[in-house]
Amino acid sequence: MDIKAIIPQREPIIMIDKIVSHSEVKTITSLVVKNTTLFVEENIFQSSGVIENIAQSSAARMGMQTAEEGRKPLLGYIASIKNLNISRLPLVGETIQTEIIVTNKINNIIVVKAESRVDDTIIANCELKVFIEI
Repeated sequence: MDIKAIIPQREPIIMIDKIVSHSEVKTITSLVVKNTTLFVEENIFQSSGVIENIAQSSAARMGMQTAEEGRKPLLGYIASIKNLNISRLPLVGETIQTEIIVTNKINNIIVVKAESRVDDTIIANCELKVFIEI
C-alpha cells in the first residue's frame, strides 16, 4: 500500500517506507535510514527523527484501519509522549522497525505503546496519546 494514502505527511518529512504487517492488535512499519533522510546528521538518525517515525507509525496504523473501513484517513495530533526512552540512535543503512499497539481508546484519544528496533535490539519505546480529529 502507498504510504501517502494512509498518512498526511509528504516529502521530505515522510519517516516510514512501508507497512511490514498490520492486524487488529498491532501494526509494524519500517524505515531504511538513508543519508538523504531528513533528521540525519553525520550519518546518524537523530532523536527527533526517531520520534517522528513513531508518530507516523501510529498515524499509519490509524490510516490502515480507516482504509479497511472504506473511509478516508483522519488527521491526528500528538497529545502527549510518556516514558520516552531512546537507548541508541540508528545509523545510515540500518532499518528501523516500529511496532504500534493500541492500549486504550477514549472518545477521540487513542493511546498506543510504541517500540522501535534495529535488528533485534530495542532502540526506543514510549507511550503516545494521539488526538483524532473527527
